[in-house]
Amino acid sequence: MVEKVKTGWMALFVISLSLFIIGLDSTFMNVAMMYLVKDLNTTLGNVQSIIAVYTLVMGCFVLFGAKLQDVIGRKRTFLTGAIIYGVGTIIAATSMNSGMLLLGWSVIEGFGAALMLPATSAIVTSTYSGTKRTFALGFTATIFTVSVAIGPLLGGFLTTFYSWRWGFGLEAIIVLLILLLSKSLVESEHPLKFSDINLKGAILSAAGILIIIIGVLQLNTPSSWLNYSGTIINPAGFAVAMGMILIGIILLVIFYFYQRRLIRQDKKPFMNINILKTRPFTLGIISVAIMSLIMAGVFYIVPLYVQTRWATTALMTGVILLAAPLGSLIFSLSANKLTGYLKHNHLVSVGFVVSMVAVLMLYLSFLNYVNLTMYDLIPGLFILGAGLGLALPNLNNIVLSSLKETQYADGSGILSTFNNVGSSVGTVVIGLIFFIAVYFSVASSLPVEYPQYQNQQALNHDIYSWIDQVIHPNMAKMENDSNLLTLTLKSSAQGMQLAFLSSAILLLVGFLLSLFIKPPPME
Repeated sequence: MVEKVKTGWMALFVISLSLFIIGLDSTFMNVAMMYLVKDLNTTLGNVQSIIAVYTLVMGCFVLFGAKLQDVIGRKRTFLTGAIIYGVGTIIAATSMNSGMLLLGWSVIEGFGAALMLPATSAIVTSTYSGTKRTFALGFTATIFTVSVAIGPLLGGFLTTFYSWRWGFGLEAIIVLLILLLSKSLVESEHPLKFSDINLKGAILSAAGILIIIIGVLQLNTPSSWLNYSGTIINPAGFAVAMGMILIGIILLVIFYFYQRRLIRQDKKPFMNINILKTRPFTLGIISVAIMSLIMAGVFYIVPLYVQTRWATTALMTGVILLAAPLGSLIFSLSANKLTGYLKHNHLVSVGFVVSMVAVLMLYLSFLNYVNLTMYDLIPGLFILGAGLGLALPNLNNIVLSSLKETQYADGSGILSTFNNVGSSVGTVVIGLIFFIAVYFSVASSLPVEYPQYQNQQALNHDIYSWIDQVIHPNMAKMENDSNLLTLTLKSSAQGMQLAFLSSAILLLVGFLLSLFIKPPPME
């Protein structure tokens, strides 16, 4: 075991830079989606898939990144990831088409982030102890939360005044700074060889996560599993998506029992699954996944709605969303002081309750969708940020402090996996809920607004073109068509309402889980 060293805060600064660009990467392009569609001559569906694949790649390889620390060391794993990430940013910044963006951003950057992310937690733990460690863990969690939330503002500014490409250019500069300052990082022991890595376990875990997310992405294409009547599910198409999700879950179950057998036989597993027996850890990572899902989902649908309904620039969209990072920053930095009055797990519960209140406020704001303004969304977004700021830093602290240092590489890998899978699923699931609500609202409203669609065959034929008009409205055209305006505002508002209501239900589940988290004594 490497002893914790006496050091200043330069190591924390370097780690925070890496978490900043990783968090930024997951949201700063959300406000530039329409620009990406135009500049790269692609579709919104392709852009959404590219965003989802980024977190998917991280989710698939983050466990490998955690195990690599025991082979080449934490510092070397971290720096290898940073170099790979930097190469990806250059490719993404110079993308000529969606395929190039997918390669540079989603695949190469995603893999580099998968190596860096688990190493960040391990480096912080091995570098600091006592109150410094508690502060460092809370600070890194704050930086990551704020970077995710502030991404839309930065992305909006760069996209409006320069280009979305400058976002990746900025990341490349930060990667260079990380490499220049990396001398402050301390290397760890690396007792394993590459031959000691359990490849079967690595393949099983990555394949299980990959297939689950692909199944979710299949659900993101409703035309493949909804009949054109708009009211009947196509069993064949739906079965393919659900079948893939089930296969992925089965592979992860097989992985779990395979790793348990290796441990019982005193062989080297790919992951020490015994840490899942620690209740604060297990309940904590599930809670983190829920928070990540909600955060990713909300930061996907809100900028999409704001940009399409009010035709705002990317910068203005980012300004509206700025309320969330402000709330997150204020309450994240206050969380450490608040632990003097409430326990860490109680603050997590409060964070879930505050987040539920926030999404319900957003839900209620869409009841008066006719007179709704973009500024009406600011209070709900601020309170949502406050809830995230209260819950996530304390969750990460509970999860990591419940482990022994010998379990830390595996634990940080699992935590990062749940975080990133939650983000990947959140973008798709919340977006899918929005689409389904819009779909059925249009199917039921068209015959009312346009009598010719009382004919079922005509409705079946044109339903998707109308949905496209609702999701990507031409507000100038609607000035001369009051029926289209009514249809668009009503259907899109119902989509947002169902998305926020579903988010509230998920947050309720997270709150109930938080009640059973009993953290170890915190330093």
